[in-house]
Amino acid sequence: MGLPGIKDLWHDRTRRWWVLAILGLLLWALLSSQWAYTRHFRPQVTMGAALPFCLSLLFALVVACAAPARRFLITALIFGLIWNSGLTFLQVANQGSIGLRAIGEFPASLENGASVVQAGGVRWIRPYGLLPHPNMLAGFLMIGLLAVTAWVISKRPMAWFIGTVIALAGLFALMLTFSRASWGGFAIGLGIMVVLAWRDESGSSRRFLRLEPLLTLALAMIVGLVFVLLFQNFLLARAGLSTESIELRSISDRVVYSQFALRSIGETPIFGLGIGNFPWRASYYLMFTEYDLRGDNVHNIYLSAWAELGIIGLILLVSVMILGAWAVVRTPHHTREYIEQIALFAGFAALAVIGLLDHYPWTTIQFQAAFWGLLAAAGKPENPT
Repeated sequence: MGLPGIKDLWHDRTRRWWVLAILGLLLWALLSSQWAYTRHFRPQVTMGAALPFCLSLLFALVVACAAPARRFLITALIFGLIWNSGLTFLQVANQGSIGLRAIGEFPASLENGASVVQAGGVRWIRPYGLLPHPNMLAGFLMIGLLAVTAWVISKRPMAWFIGTVIALAGLFALMLTFSRASWGGFAIGLGIMVVLAWRDESGSSRRFLRLEPLLTLALAMIVGLVFVLLFQNFLLARAGLSTESIELRSISDRVVYSQFALRSIGETPIFGLGIGNFPWRASYYLMFTEYDLRGDNVHNIYLSAWAELGIIGLILLVSVMILGAWAVVRTPHHTREYIEQIALFAGFAALAVIGLLDHYPWTTIQFQAAFWGLLAAAGKPENPT
C-alpha cells in the first residue's frame, strides 16, 4: 500500500528515532541467532522466538502508520473485555473449563494441575479464559478496563451508563483472576490516565470530577468491598500473610530464576544468550542444584531482555519505550481523541509495570502485539496520510 503514514512518522524527530529504535531492536533480535546459546544443538529455539517478536514490532509500525481511529480500537478492546469477563464468570462458576476446547480453551481442573489459590486447605481454580495462564487473562482484562474508562468519563449519558456496567463487571472479573501484578498494573495505569488528563487545558481533567464518573468510582469501591468480604481468606494467602505452600513456592521460584538471570548477565553482558534462550540456560544451571524445577523464563521482561539480548538489546528496548512515551506526551492535549489516546497509553504503561513481575509481555505473541501495538496506537501522528 506504499506505507501510508510513514511520512508523518519520519517528519517528526521523536517518532523517526522511535522507528529507528524499533528496527534496531528487530535486527538485533534476529542477529542474536548467530551467537545464541542453543545455536549448535537447537537452532530453531532462537528463530522460533525471534520471528513472532519481530512480527510484533513490525505490527507496531503498521499501527503507527495506518491504524484506524483510536475510538475504534477502544471499542474493540471493550468488546474483548465483555467476552473475556463472561468467560471468567462461567469458568469460576464451573471451577474449571467450560467445554470450549474447539476454540482454544485450555483444560483446567484440579486433576491436571490448574493454577489455584489455596487457603485453609480449600483450593480455588483461577480462570484462564482462552489463554494459557490466569495472569494473561488478567492482563487482557486490565487493558480492557483502562479502555472502557474512556466511556465512563464520556459526556454522553448512554455511553457513561453502558461503560459503567461493563467496567463494574470487568473489575469483578479482574479480581477473580487473583493476579496481583495486574491489580497493581491497573491501579498505576488509571493513575497515569488521571495525571495525563490533568495536563489537558481543554478540560479533560474535569471529566473525572463530574458526578457520573464519581458515582462509578463509588460503585467500584462497593464491588471491591464485596469481593474482599467473599474471598478474604484467599486474599490473605495471595498477600503473603499466610504460610500456604503454593504462595511461598511461587515467590521462591521467581527468586531462583531472577538469580539465574543475573548469573547469565554476568557471563554474557554485552550480547546475551540469544532471544528465547534463557529457559535453556536456566535448565543447565538447574542441573547443578537440588531444586525441583524446570527451565523457565525469568518473571521480569527487563531482566529477560538483558539476559537474552545483552545490554545492547536492553538499551534498544528501553529506547523504544521512552521514545514512544515521549511521542504521547508531546501530542497536543486538545485533540478530539485525547482521552482515547491516554487510555491506550495507560494500557501500555500497565503492561510495562506488569513486566517487572511477569514475562508474558516479552515472551508471548498475543501480549507482544498488545504491548507494542498499544504504544504505537497511542503515539501515532494525529493525521496520518
